[in-house]
Amino acid sequence: MSLDAMTRLTEITTPRLRLVALTPELARLQVSDPIAFFEALGVSPEPSWPPEFMDDQAMAWVAEQLSQHAGDIGWYAWVYISPVLNRLLGAGGFRGRPDANGRVEIEYSMLLSYREQGLATEGVRALMDWAYSNAGVKRITARTPADRNASHRVLEKAGFTQSKQETDPATGVDTIYWAHERLEQAA
Repeated sequence: MSLDAMTRLTEITTPRLRLVALTPELARLQVSDPIAFFEALGVSPEPSWPPEFMDDQAMAWVAEQLSQHAGDIGWYAWVYISPVLNRLLGAGGFRGRPDANGRVEIEYSMLLSYREQGLATEGVRALMDWAYSNAGVKRITARTPADRNASHRVLEKAGFTQSKQETDPATGVDTIYWAHERLEQAA
């Protein structure tokens, strides 16, 4: 399946990345036919795909959400593509549309080979700009494990601040909650 045969894609370009929002069809292909998924994106097959936090369960959840909410393209998963290498580098996105308070939660994960190059931060900033282009978004949040890791630095560089730390009731993991307010984006 080529991109021409699919719905027009939602894309963001940055100096080093091309971000593509998954459509219901792309999300389905990612789960059921990875080779067709790579072909539809026009990228070389990536043997190490998917990134660490985009496991089978997460990919199935995205596919299910997009099949139920086809009009919400962009509010779930995006893939990060290197236009130079023509390869998938990572993924990011949101856990759905903004809530009644204008809050969305962002997530991201890079393939091991592409970490510590500023690409995750570049992708997160691009997704933040995209989300804030929607007048309903007032706050972007994120969660990370409390142990110091590279995700902390990504969020700090993107302008997030720690809002609280507690044990996540769903996972039992000590978690840091992060926030970024729309007003900070304008500064």
